[in-house]
Formats: sequence, C-alpha cells, structure tokens
Amino acid sequence: MELIRVSVGRADRLSRTPSTAEWEQLLQMAIDQTIAAVLLEGANRLPREQMPPKQVVINWHAMSEKIAADNVRLNHDTVWVADRWKRLGYRNVILKGQGNAQLYPKPLTRAAGDVDIWLDGDRDQIVDYVLKRFPSLEVTRVEMEFPVRKDTAIELHFMPSFLYNPFTNRRLQRYYAEQLRTTEAVHLPDGDIEVPNRKMNLVFQLTHIYRHLFSEGIGLRQLMDYYYLLEHKNMEDTQEQTEVMEVVASIGLRHFSAALMWVLGEVFAMPREHMLTPPDERHGRFLLSEVLQAGNFGHADSRTPHYDSLSRWQRFLWGSKWVMRLLPYYPSEVLWHPWYRITQYIWRRRHGYLGSRRER
Repeated sequence: MELIRVSVGRADRLSRTPSTAEWEQLLQMAIDQTIAAVLLEGANRLPREQMPPKQVVINWHAMSEKIAADNVRLNHDTVWVADRWKRLGYRNVILKGQGNAQLYPKPLTRAAGDVDIWLDGDRDQIVDYVLKRFPSLEVTRVEMEFPVRKDTAIELHFMPSFLYNPFTNRRLQRYYAEQLRTTEAVHLPDGDIEVPNRKMNLVFQLTHIYRHLFSEGIGLRQLMDYYYLLEHKNMEDTQEQTEVMEVVASIGLRHFSAALMWVLGEVFAMPREHMLTPPDERHGRFLLSEVLQAGNFGHADSRTPHYDSLSRWQRFLWGSKWVMRLLPYYPSEVLWHPWYRITQYIWRRRHGYLGSRRER
C-alpha cells in the first residue's frame, strides 16, 4: 500500500527499506494485481537507499516494456474496431480499457486488457452479423465475443453492465440509455474514440466493480482505474456529485460506494473531499479483503475452482453458494442471483445460445 501511495503521488518514500525477498514479493503482488508498470514508476521515485535491487529492477523494466507495447497494439485495435462498427452504422462507446488509460499520468503504464465496446443498435441484428462469420460463438444478454483480431480479445456489449435485481437493473439500463446521448471523445495515437461521459463513467465503473465482486473477483487495477477517474476532475461540482449519488442510491449501491471510498482512502490515500460519499469502514474492510484475496479477475483466488471443469449444474450450485458470502452486505443482489441465473438460462435456450461458461 505504501508503494501504491508513492506511485500515485501521495507519498515520497516507504516507511522502511524492503529486503530483496520482499521486493520480489512486491513485484509478484503487483503482477497478480496487474499494476506492475504503475508501481515501477513509484519504485523509480524512491530515494536511492530504498530503490529495489538491480535484478528486480531489470525484471520489472522488462515487464513494463511489454505492457507499454501491449498498450500500443491495443490503442490501434481499439480505434480499428470502433471505426469498423461505425462504418457498419452502429454508434459505439468504448468502455474502460484505453479510455481509462488516458486518465493515468502515463497511459502506457496501465496494464492492457481487451476491448469492451458498447454498441447502440438492435441486438438481434448484431448477433446475426457476428454469428454468420463465427457460428460457434457464445451469446449472453449482456455481451458476446468478436474474435477478429489475432492478439486482442474484443467483447461486444449490448449493455455496459447489469444487476441481478430486475427492478434496480431496469433503472440502471434506463440511465445508461439516457447517458448514451452525451458521450465524450478521447484522442488516441491512431484516432479518436467515444467513451462514456464522466457522470455515467462514475456509475458504470462502480457497477462494473460491484459485478466483479459477485463473479470473477476484483483486482487493484480496477480500483486504480476508479481512483484516477475521480482524481481526473475532482468532485468540485456539487451538482454532479449529487446527481451521481442519486443514481447510485436508486440502484441500491450506496453501501458499496461507501465501501469503495474507504478502500480508496486506505490504499491510495485519497482525500475525503475527493470522494463520492463518506466512507464506510465495515463494508470497506470486507471489500479490501476480497481484493487482496482475489487479484485481477480472481486469478490469485485459491477459494474458487477451475470453472471450466464444472458441469452446468455444478456451476449453478457453486455460483449460488459463492455469492452467499455477500449476503450480510448486499442481500438484495444475493437473493435475486438464482432468479437471474435461471432467467438467463431460459433466454439463452430460447434463442439457441446455450454453451457459455462465462457467467457465474
């Protein structure tokens, strides 16, 4: 946490000098949380006597250079796929990804992932277009893959995110539809892309992190994204903050927002005045424990099985049991979870889209 604070400019040094073994552990933790290149920036700012050993630095730099190269490729592919769908007549918005990277002091240090593109258009037409070219792809009500680039995963979103509770989800989808009218342009080296406006981004990325708490797991990269989203333009506009929190409260995420604010304060030393809402320590400590156990997308989480090895029925039972750990904190979503899974199954079966192992 101290190294994170140095990396984001909230501290100048560590409280003590780590040993070589501790530096190797720090590097591995940074890899698990996919924030290695960002933390290298922090390590480079340390006083000379606290700098990592030479071999650790060499390994760290090699990893950072690969992350930068991946970002160059992803910048190109993001612009390419956005332009392709625009030429097909579909207005589109890039979610997270390279839009988020531009909020970082050095965009090429954010670990590159995939391209998540939200298409404004008829879902059936989009699915038909893709399945004619890739007939074996899996489809959910939320998204499907679009495997047209060799080294870049692309996901087509029919909605940015979702909630299990059908009533709060309906409010959320209405909000997304309204905000689609006012997107923002972001310039990348290969061209411009459209991203959500700031208010929608604050709501969307909050729901995205929340969604991962229930499914794949949350990593510090996702929290760092939210930190820089808040820091990019501090919440000086009281009206904007009020509007965002009204939406957050209407979809039942007030407690989760307060938990996230506590974690941002604890890990990143975010000032209270930059937060969306007053922090909640009880919910925040639980959220932080989940982040530290899970790692990025849950890859470091020893509590979860290898999901592809389970049958459909086993996945349903295990997923239902998995979300029960959240019952004391987010009861509404937990109780609606089985209903969502069942209705998702019925929808996919009716449309002939069964076979997906992507959702818990």
